Amino acid sequence: MLLKAPALKSTEDVDGPVVKVTYRYADAGNWKFWGTFHVLGDLRMKDLQPYLFDQEFFIPQRIGLPSLVPVEKNEDDHLLHTVEALTEVGSAPYECTAQELIQRFRHVHEEGWFTGIC
Repeated sequence: MLLKAPALKSTEDVDGPVVKVTYRYADAGNWKFWGTFHVLGDLRMKDLQPYLFDQEFFIPQRIGLPSLVPVEKNEDDHLLHTVEALTEVGSAPYECTAQELIQRFRHVHEEGWFTGIC
């Protein structure tokens, strides 16, 4: 099951840190592409790592994030991305809470990262 990207939410009426999550795609030829999104609440790598494929990789479209794989694919391309950095920032629109993100990772991990992928 692929999740739809959530609408951005405002931090105007909420309290707590906003964390910028930087994720990366690198193909077999080591061409790299980066993306970011924000979550509300405390988030650390140790919260996500148990739910990553091989404790390192994830497929963003399975958790409602855009894939960074180029539209025109070649034999070096695959689906796996990595979480590169978690950085606390000031107020910023966010996609979900840290707990919601952890739940998404947990759910897909339990279901299988490659389940339903063609």
